[in-house]
Amino acid sequence: MTRFSASGIAIFATAFALGCGGSVTALSHDGGAGATGSGGKIGGGAGATGTGGVTGTGGSVAGGTTGAGGGSVNKIPIGSTQCSDGIDNDGDGLIDLADPECTGPADNDESSFATGIPGDNKDACKQDCFFDGNSGMGDDGCLWELKCDPLSTESSCPYDMSYADKHAMECSVSASQSQRCIDFCQRLVPNGCDCFGCCAIPGAPHPIRLAATCTAKDFGDPTKCPVCTQVAQCSNPCDRCELCVGKTTVPDDCAYTPPTPTDGGTPYDGGAPPPKPDAGGYAHCSNGTSCTTSADCPMNYACLTGCCIAYIP
Repeated sequence: MTRFSASGIAIFATAFALGCGGSVTALSHDGGAGATGSGGKIGGGAGATGTGGVTGTGGSVAGGTTGAGGGSVNKIPIGSTQCSDGIDNDGDGLIDLADPECTGPADNDESSFATGIPGDNKDACKQDCFFDGNSGMGDDGCLWELKCDPLSTESSCPYDMSYADKHAMECSVSASQSQRCIDFCQRLVPNGCDCFGCCAIPGAPHPIRLAATCTAKDFGDPTKCPVCTQVAQCSNPCDRCELCVGKTTVPDDCAYTPPTPTDGGTPYDGGAPPPKPDAGGYAHCSNGTSCTTSADCPMNYACLTGCCIAYIP
């Protein structure tokens, strides 16, 4: 469900356009019980907690109201980010979502798989939905501990067998995520990846995590693109005839299958062929509408690895 096509559907540039990454408490944290007091201190509400809120608004003797949920306060408006401003910010000849390192229109770093979103890619261990365009897990309900991953060798958060043994549910790749996480995040995930930016690259022995040190040319370097274990419960596999992260063509026998005519025999029911990569057959899209560029997609959708994927403006 991502994009890549002859018209510049680069590797998975668009794919992660909605990018998110590791959560960070300092920039996106629970509003908390809040300071009660005097003339309305800035703080969390005395009532409901504002998961992901940075500060409460207003404030009264009863405490400030809760902060905006989900860390969305950290978003940069679409159109002003490096991956949506129409400029080749890193000088590689590729613009916005056609650039392999763009994880989506909210991505403010065109030069690497860091998202450039305040608070993103900072937490050494905790990851939230990588593709929702903000930092923090308040709005997505997703949480994955890198120390659960037996492939994690990063010094900042290596695999912890003792932790994994004591937290079997939290470390399960098939049962750790809530239904809220799956419903919210899986629809934003490009082909070949899971909700946490762990992507299976064709030809690579292990999936790689889209870290701030990683670029498209470094897929084979585990020191820059660390290997990872995908959370299968919240992933979007790359089918044989789909484009995905690191895969820009599909086999020649991937043919276009038009919709079944229904309007009195009108050919293809008005359907148009999906985009065809630079070489090979037609790219399919099992989860969404096929596209070549984001201009082919409806409002609030971006073309990611050949598919129109919803993004959160």
